[in-house]
This record gives sequence, C-alpha cells and structure tokens, in this order.
Amino acid sequence: MNYPIKQSRTTWLNLVALVCVAMFCSSCAGPKIAADLLSFTEKNNSALVGNAVEIDVEINPRINNYEKLDDSVKQSLELALRNANIFGADASRPFKIHANILIASQSAWSFGSFEGKLEINYQLLDESGAKILEETIYTEAGSDKWYFSGAKRHRRSRAVNISKNVLQFVDIVQSRLDK
Repeated sequence: MNYPIKQSRTTWLNLVALVCVAMFCSSCAGPKIAADLLSFTEKNNSALVGNAVEIDVEINPRINNYEKLDDSVKQSLELALRNANIFGADASRPFKIHANILIASQSAWSFGSFEGKLEINYQLLDESGAKILEETIYTEAGSDKWYFSGAKRHRRSRAVNISKNVLQFVDIVQSRLDK
C-alpha cells in the first residue's frame, strides 16, 4: 500500500528538481551587454586619434560584483569605442581610460523593468599620461524589452543602464577629441 505514496514523492521530487534546473538555466540567460544599443554611436570615417586605447575598470568594493559588472562595463566600452572609430591601432603609446564604478544598484524584485542606478567616473589619459578629461556620469534606466523571465529582464536592465552610461561617455570623448 505504500507504493503509490513513494511513487508520488518521487514524482514530486523530480518536479521540484526540474523547476530548480529551469530557474538556474533561465537566470543565466541573456547577454551581459546590449550590443544592439551600443551601435548607436556616431561613426567617424577615420580614427580621431592614431593611438590605440587601453581600458581598465574598477568597482567600488562596497558593491557586490557577483554579476561581474566591471567586465560588462569594459566590454561595452570597448564595443562602443570600436563602433565610433575614435582610436586607431598604434599600440606602442596607447591612450588610457580608467572607469571607476561608484554606484551600481538595481531593484531586486520587479514586475516591470527593474529600474537601476549607475554612476561611473571616467578618466581619459593621453599617451604621456596627462589627463585629457574626467567625467562622472550618472544614469538611471531599466529594461527596454519585456521578457516573461524576470532574470532576463533583470540582466537586460543592467545592460541597458551600462550602455546608456557608456554611450554618454563616448559622445563626450568624441566631441573632445574632434576639436
């Protein structure tokens, strides 16, 4: 008589395991950067500066970096700069960009777009190490797309906010170096 009870427990445990696996897989879904948004830069016909650029990104140690925000900012910055064609290929004396993530917060729960705040201090140094510009950019943004999975909307929200911040910096660099 216990056989149906054991079978129902096994079925229930299999169902719970399947739901846990599905939740884990869906939380990892989606890109960490919004490449579609980073293509909206004004592209120069030729590089404004012949030198290449090196990028390093730091994050405030009080910010939990389990999402590897510093990597996402660096990848987004590299892609946006490449799309804008600001820097050349001469790596012998590169310009340097230091980006320091000061604030990175995002709502943990949302039935909407997971609005978040991002503040990054950027410094652009020329090939000799002289500071060309320093800007601190603050943005607030959420997901621009709706996904059934909250994890996908959360990740897209973070990527949209990073893209918005990076694109503002790229516009400033472009206008400064275009003079």
